[in-house]
Amino acid sequence: MNNFRLTVAALACALMTSVSASAADAAKSADIAHHNLKPADFPRWHQIVPNVYAYEDTLITPDFTFTTNSLIIVTNEGVVLVDGQDNETRGKALVEAIKKITPQPLKYMIIASDHGDHVGGLPVVKAAFPDATFISSSASLKTMQGQKRTVLPTELVDDKRSLKLGGTEIQILNLGRAHTGGDLVVYLPATKVMFLSEIYDRNLFPPMITGFPTEWAATLKKAQTMDVTWFIPGHGFTTGTPAELKADLVDFTKAVDLVISEGKRLHPTGAPCPTEKDCPANAKANWGPYANATAAAGQAPRALARMYAEIDGKLPK
Repeated sequence: MNNFRLTVAALACALMTSVSASAADAAKSADIAHHNLKPADFPRWHQIVPNVYAYEDTLITPDFTFTTNSLIIVTNEGVVLVDGQDNETRGKALVEAIKKITPQPLKYMIIASDHGDHVGGLPVVKAAFPDATFISSSASLKTMQGQKRTVLPTELVDDKRSLKLGGTEIQILNLGRAHTGGDLVVYLPATKVMFLSEIYDRNLFPPMITGFPTEWAATLKKAQTMDVTWFIPGHGFTTGTPAELKADLVDFTKAVDLVISEGKRLHPTGAPCPTEKDCPANAKANWGPYANATAAAGQAPRALARMYAEIDGKLPK
């Protein structure tokens, strides 16, 4: 009988451990389905600190759905918006959300990432707020011109610019190249909120289609030396405590570091990875705890190919 009781207890313990591990895996997933959410649950937004809102809408792929995020800063002299969602339908929803939050007009639209899922909604934003000033880095302006975007920034920030609106200081910073090469961050020193856009993709395998791996790692670490309480990602959920958001930022930094170290380990062996679609080296990579991260199947060979290109000196200067 004692042996039977011990066996039952052991099985129960194993089951509880398995359930706990599954819950932990889901908590670390950027896939909305793992959190019992559906596209119909979006867009949604929440107030991080007074008058500063994290806004989430969906980016739907054949395999999973995760969030694309914007930041809405409200002052008594107008609104500052960071990143504009990925198409005009979602841009319209973003405009409607701003109008629900405040009657103040949009004064500044900051393009922190120039990728389509962050600028596709800009024509609707521009139509709704024709007097708003659009800001990006020079690199992002060049990219958007190449994309033949109909709405382009008219003011550029390549180092630092401080906006003062309604008594709120809003710093636009270029901390270094990362996901796009034109990456900007927005920092509110009074409330210690930093929106990192695609420099920080929470609980996703690092998506490096246009990234600069070694510089990206340095940019992430530079951000973490600053006096920040709230690190807000460009993809992945914006909810959670400051400690949880920071812990996942540290974890994402480790994933970027792993891409770099695996590239440096595999490249000298001759294991080939000329492109993301032709990357036999990926089968030899040890992605450790990130092997099952959201988007890992597609992004791991892409990241490895990008790291090989960096080693070979083939990335843009």
